[in-house]
Amino acid sequence: MKKKVLIMTQNFYPVIGSAGNRMKNIYQLLNDSDIDADVLTTEPAYPNKNLYNDKTFWDDEALNKETKKIIRVPIKNKKFSNHIVSRLYFYIEIMWRFLIKLWQLRKENYDYIMVSSPPIFIVFSALIGKLFLKSKLILEVRDLWPDSLVGVKTFDNRFILKIFRMLEKRMYGAANQIVINSKGFESHIRSKLKKDIPIIYLPNGPRDHEIVRSKTYEGEFRVVYTGNLGLAQDIDHLKLIASALQKEGIRFDVIGYGIKTDEFTSYIDKHQLKNVYMHHPTTRKKSLELIENSNIAVAFLNDVDVFSTVLPGKIIDYMTCGTPIIAGIKGTAAQIITKSGAGFAFEQQDIQGMIEKIVKLKDNPKELERIGENCTKAVQDAFLWENNINELVQIINE
Repeated sequence: MKKKVLIMTQNFYPVIGSAGNRMKNIYQLLNDSDIDADVLTTEPAYPNKNLYNDKTFWDDEALNKETKKIIRVPIKNKKFSNHIVSRLYFYIEIMWRFLIKLWQLRKENYDYIMVSSPPIFIVFSALIGKLFLKSKLILEVRDLWPDSLVGVKTFDNRFILKIFRMLEKRMYGAANQIVINSKGFESHIRSKLKKDIPIIYLPNGPRDHEIVRSKTYEGEFRVVYTGNLGLAQDIDHLKLIASALQKEGIRFDVIGYGIKTDEFTSYIDKHQLKNVYMHHPTTRKKSLELIENSNIAVAFLNDVDVFSTVLPGKIIDYMTCGTPIIAGIKGTAAQIITKSGAGFAFEQQDIQGMIEKIVKLKDNPKELERIGENCTKAVQDAFLWENNINELVQIINE
């Protein structure tokens, strides 16, 4: 008899970004593996709900038709805000609406609830819901919370943080299995546990058909950045990279979204950086095409300890497209870039070193090609979804 799994997530197709794509892949691959998986999610709202009025984002006809297996709860908040009160209301609303829907699904006989965090408030829904669904709980951790709140300096109330840390321990302890997308999370999570709970490493990655095995781009030399322009991404250093690339006469393409996008765009306009091309948020397919048709990709994360455990999805996307990486980043992501030979990791403040490396690589196409081949090998060996899903399937079928 097939096992039944209910995936609970705020981010799901067609939501842009690595979280939405991740949950889409898990849903599809579980169903392909003879597991009956459904999704409980919200109407798409990140970075804002109006974005998804554009039918371009609804580009998977098979998923568009699965209205019975993909359950979307409506939300009143039209825009994902960074204001702490507005965001808190947003999450509480999701938690409440998910609880109502879980009660309505109580007779569906789900063997597992798989809930994705952050936000932690969805986990609270799952902790209550698993009682009346009589299901086991798989907790998926995509970020260390509340440490990430402190890391982006959006919240520093010690009393509330103490409560959040207590809730964090309860969250981990209530799970039957825990899934992480970065090996850097494991030691932190184990330090919070009082009992031995299986932890599965399931990194973000490409589907096999997405891997670029031979680059054909021969146009103007281009550097690219894709993804969130938020509090964690060290926008100040990205501005400096943009200015430095302008001085070198190198084209810089940016597909950006998030709360710092307007600030970054204003900087480009104010300093008349004509070599910087801003692109509107787009589908994953089009984003990967831009990365493929670029020579180098850049990434940054803030120099805060909690972010040293993170493996940003964009790093794997760059490798998927065979595009060498120059990153102002440390910790887990830096180790993967360096060990795989997929590029070069620098201290965040070493803008001059990054620019010198970009210019040097620009004049050495054979070296760029070699690094690109390393990228392809790394994703095929360690990050392919079709291979990595097997451990999760095995856990569910036990």
